[in-house]
Order: sequence, then C-alpha cells, then structure tokens
Amino acid sequence: MKKQFLYITIFLLTLFSCEEILFEEDITDDLVTIIAPSNGSQVENTSVSFSWDAVDQATSYRLQIARPTFENATQIIEDTTVTLTNFNTTLVKNDYQWRVRAQNSGSETAYTTASFSIIESEDFSAREVILSSPEDNAIVSNTSVTLQWQSVTDATAYRIQLLDESDQVIDENTSTANSIQLTFPEGVTTWQVRAENDTQNTLYFARTLTVDSMNPLKPVPTAPTNEAVLTDAVVSFSWTRDVVEGSTEFDSIYIYRNDQLTDLATKDRATSPADITLDTGETYYWFLKAFDEAGNQSEASDTFSFTIN
Repeated sequence: MKKQFLYITIFLLTLFSCEEILFEEDITDDLVTIIAPSNGSQVENTSVSFSWDAVDQATSYRLQIARPTFENATQIIEDTTVTLTNFNTTLVKNDYQWRVRAQNSGSETAYTTASFSIIESEDFSAREVILSSPEDNAIVSNTSVTLQWQSVTDATAYRIQLLDESDQVIDENTSTANSIQLTFPEGVTTWQVRAENDTQNTLYFARTLTVDSMNPLKPVPTAPTNEAVLTDAVVSFSWTRDVVEGSTEFDSIYIYRNDQLTDLATKDRATSPADITLDTGETYYWFLKAFDEAGNQSEASDTFSFTIN
C-alpha cells in the first residue's frame, strides 16, 4: 500500500512539473519598459550599456540595434537574444534606434523602441578612440600587421604603442592617418592608440594580438604500419608530433582508396590515437598534416598504406 501511494505521488509531481514547463504564462499583452538609453538621449561614451525592466514569466529578451532607424536602416548593428536585462556593446558616433521584446517558449511581447545618438564629448581628453581592426585577441601568421581605428574629431595625430606581456612599451609611433602598418614580434602583444591635439590627448584604447608565423612540425605516422594487413574494420590510427610554441595546433588525417590520392575515403580532424571505421576488402593510403589557429600548416607526413581483408 505504501509503495502504491509513493508511485501515485511521484506521478502527480511529474505531471505538475510537466504542466509548468508546457504551459508558461502568455506575456503577449505585457510591455518591456526601457531604462537606457532612453528615447531622444545623447550618449557621449561609445561603450553603451542597454538596460530594461524585467517582464514576469519571460525567459529571454530579443534586442536589435539599427542605424539610423529600423524604418530606414542602412545597417542592423545587432540582433541578439539574451537572458539578462542588460546588454553592452561599442558603437561609433551616429544616430541609432534600438528595440527589445520579452519572450518565452509560447509567446512574446511587442517590441519597445527608442532612438538615441552617440556624440563626441566636448572635452577632447574624454573622447574615445574606436579600434577597428584587427579584432581583439586576433591570431595572425604575418608579422606585418595593419592597425586601423576610427577618426576622432579635432585630433591632429594618433600615438600608437606596442606592449609586451609585461606591459612594457616595445615600440611607439605616431600617425596623422587613422591606420598604420607595424611589425609585431612573435607571441602576444598589446597594441594601443590614443588621439592627440596641440594641448590634449585621450586615454589609450587597447587590443591584444597574437602573432604565430611558425609552421607546425610534420606528423610521424606510427600505426597501422606501412603495408599492414588488418582484419578489423575499426582501424586504430596513431602518430607523433612535437608541438611548436605558439597558437593551438591540431592534426588532420586523410585516408584515400588509391595511391594517386584522388579517391578520398575520409578526412577528419583527429587526436592520436583515433579509431576510424572503414570498409573491408579495400586497400587504403593515409597521411597527416598539422595546422594551427593562425592558419599555418605543416608538410604532409609520409604516406602509409594498409589493407583490410
């Protein structure tokens, strides 16, 4: 009797839990209240924080930003879904419109919309230098890199510094343009730019860049050995390769059905050892290449063959 009562209780709890999941409250008639940027506001800081009041029973919010308006949009800057009631991004000086709606699995509110403008501060030293490229934390294989940023009104020059991982300045240049080509050392470097005029300067604005110009070393296949004869369709491949310091490296395995290496059976990113299922009654030819996040690649390894009876 006790056991039967327990089963009934568990069933009822499960049923109620499912109902809570399946029948979320309809929020169609609710409205999201925008906090900031409010309609018609002017924002001096190009790092903009969007915020709004929470809607009861909402599980997420869809936020969109257009330039200059949604009706006459030249660009949709952002279209994202978040679970919090705030969102941060960086925008250049211009007119914008943003909107946000609440949603759950079964319903959504209408959008609430507000227009705002990004303006430059009257105080030159408080203005921001918007860095354009490379992106923050970019990984590149070429040591010669072109840096670009947005122009700052009333700036007569820009000062560009390269800093090592100990934040020590290793190179400094000035430019009257809003771009410059510099040679970076191997490894991680911070680059930063500030705007200057005859009497003032802004703060520095920085990004990090990793240069990795070294190719990974050639992998060495170890199994199956060259011209091996196997009986199992699941083949265990293994190889060795020393790691070169720099960006993350990975291996790709290439398996062909002919020695001209034109009939590809499979190609995949893999870690040694790797088990791969192939057809029996075939002779296969395989080799490896190593790659890294910077786009460098190794020489192809020696090509081994094996037969599965």
